[in-house]
Amino acid sequence: MNRKIFANLLKHSQNDISKITQPYILETFGVEVKRCDTLEQYAEVIDDACLNRYFSKYWQNDMKKWKYSGLALIQEVNALKPRAVLDVGCGYNEFKGKIDNLIGIDPYNNLADLEVGTLEYKTDQKFDVILCLGSVNFGSKDKIIAEVSRCVNLLADGGTMFFRVNPGVQHDKPEADWIEFFAWNVPFIIDLAQMFNLQILDIRDDTNQ
Repeated sequence: MNRKIFANLLKHSQNDISKITQPYILETFGVEVKRCDTLEQYAEVIDDACLNRYFSKYWQNDMKKWKYSGLALIQEVNALKPRAVLDVGCGYNEFKGKIDNLIGIDPYNNLADLEVGTLEYKTDQKFDVILCLGSVNFGSKDKIIAEVSRCVNLLADGGTMFFRVNPGVQHDKPEADWIEFFAWNVPFIIDLAQMFNLQILDIRDDTNQ
């Protein structure tokens, strides 16, 4: 659950759900959502609406600025000769046709092969390579663990995952103000590897900063 959104809802409502009105939601968060029964539900749907608005209308990716997890990944992934590749949160699906046997999923971009989120994606297929390039970066620690767990379940035996993670840097566009960027760090990466019995192959600074 997005803690920033929930804290604002709680402060505004003082636990009176009737105070959470559509005009307040639109004025505060800049989105319109369905009526909910609890503050927790409101926080979830507002969070999703804010992510949808930002990533479908305002966010722009620049593959050239990433030293390792941008265009360089094309050759690196294809060298693994994968039978199936899943690009989680693929955005504009820029690797489509460049990385072999790739399927791109994204809940907020209609250029994805399938417009669906990580947790909602249903398939029996297993993938030799899974890309999570900036997509498992939002919300609480529990949400991050749930999304990583889903990716692990989709990974074929001996498969490889590539992550681009955010150390908690907020995007500078005002439309991203209500998005909660999870602050990744190396100890958490190590904890995840142990939790899911994964081997860490490499950790790189991808920004030269």
